[in-house]
Amino acid sequence: MSVIFPQIARVVVDILVSGEIGLIPYYALAIVLISLIGGIFWYIQRIQARKLSEFVTFDLRVELYNKIQEISLSFIYQKGAGQLMSRATADLEEIRRLFMFMMIWFTQNILLLFFSIISMMLINPFIAVASYLVLLPLPYIFYRFAKSIRLRYITAREIYGEITSFLRESILGILAIKSLVAEKSMQRRFGDKVQRYWDEMFYIGKLRALVWPTFSVFAALSFITIYYLGSIYVARGEMSVGDVVGMGFYISMITWPMASIGFAITRLEASRAAAQRIFEILDAKAEVEEDPNAVDFEIKKGKVEYQDVWFTYDGERWVLQGLNLKINPGEIVAITGPPGSGKSSLAMLLLRLYDPQRGRILVDDFNIRKMKIASLRRQIGIVHQDIYLFPDTFRNNIAYAKPNVSMEEIIRAAKMANIHDFIVSLPNGYETKIGERGVTLSGGQRQRIAIARTLLADPKIIILDDSTSEVDAETEKAIYDALTKHFKGRTIIVITQRPSTMKLADRVVVLKNGKVVKEGPPEEIIKEMVVYGVEV
Repeated sequence: MSVIFPQIARVVVDILVSGEIGLIPYYALAIVLISLIGGIFWYIQRIQARKLSEFVTFDLRVELYNKIQEISLSFIYQKGAGQLMSRATADLEEIRRLFMFMMIWFTQNILLLFFSIISMMLINPFIAVASYLVLLPLPYIFYRFAKSIRLRYITAREIYGEITSFLRESILGILAIKSLVAEKSMQRRFGDKVQRYWDEMFYIGKLRALVWPTFSVFAALSFITIYYLGSIYVARGEMSVGDVVGMGFYISMITWPMASIGFAITRLEASRAAAQRIFEILDAKAEVEEDPNAVDFEIKKGKVEYQDVWFTYDGERWVLQGLNLKINPGEIVAITGPPGSGKSSLAMLLLRLYDPQRGRILVDDFNIRKMKIASLRRQIGIVHQDIYLFPDTFRNNIAYAKPNVSMEEIIRAAKMANIHDFIVSLPNGYETKIGERGVTLSGGQRQRIAIARTLLADPKIIILDDSTSEVDAETEKAIYDALTKHFKGRTIIVITQRPSTMKLADRVVVLKNGKVVKEGPPEEIIKEMVVYGVEV
């Protein structure tokens, strides 16, 4: 609609010059009607642009979350939670803004640019081309701005991710920070990161601030060109004053879309940096891939066997070196050894959170790489060293893996984990909310809730990775008695360095330098623990 205004202006100016003003009210009415129709189109365009941009970011956000659930643990640990959160929030918002801007810019400014150029050519081709030549350097200048902005923006987004990570860790570690009187140190470190981010964003702001003055200079030169050449043609009688005024209107319509090209490029470069960070996640390859011919395998006996297993996390240091280990069905095996000997890695490999570089792992004499990953993990329950409790009720935390389970089953699992009495002593019982990461609970209480959560899944193989280290010996024995009673015949793997825990096992396996160096009855191994570098 905007391209009609210069045509009306041409006619109105020529009418005013001629002194015939009778038709002016009609033209005024036409301008009002055109503005009204244009406003309606603008409203519809904004609504559609918003809808599409939200749809795109919605799909991207869901896809990104799903991908984070699938990618390797190495990638997640390498990038850090803060970086991933930054990409799933701030970077996606940058993509949404790009869609909003580009939809409006393309649907309006490209059409405006096209029709304005045609209209100017129809009025006076020579003046039109002369004014275009003045504006010709603008896209290149804005491209140079955009290139500098993109490089700085990539750095800024990385720093923003660092800030998010640092802030998250500071909140989660607030107890340690206060205990160590490290507030000032943390404040300085956070201030340094914020200062770096400010420096980058301020530099980007300075570059962006140059865009408008640059545009204004070229726009002014283009206006001067039109009015100077137009005055010559008017003096010759080859153009009317209205024609010159109309071309002035049209050149303003051209300079703004050309400036928008610059803004679009800067926006595009910023979004390109954001998209690069997002697609780094979406394109990440999983370290653990499921065999296309994998099957749902039912574990019946619970026999586990590691055959010549070699494993490294970083490709440089072998954590496991040709390890061979057989765990019989229904056996309670305690695995011990000095730090870094590969104890927890055995659990990670059995769950296929990682795959060994060499060797194979069998469950009931079936290669776990031939099983569907979900099928394997559903039948193996693990309580990790680093226990995570959700900021939700006791009931929902225990029933996390089976949200539709009955209350009776939840209570049964809590009793086996020896946490039921504590929960029912609370005013709201199982509906009591746990704080972030369970910080309001003792270490032993957190461990027992995690054990209850694992047992509720009714696993065929149970792994306890140092999961009773913070409960007393009496409570620990009660937990193991409940396990052997209710899960009689199930294979239980216990990773521990506590002699009291080893005594509850049928057999103790000692690891050192990624190999099995000794195995035997608990009494025999406990006497020789210091020899193998196990701290008692």
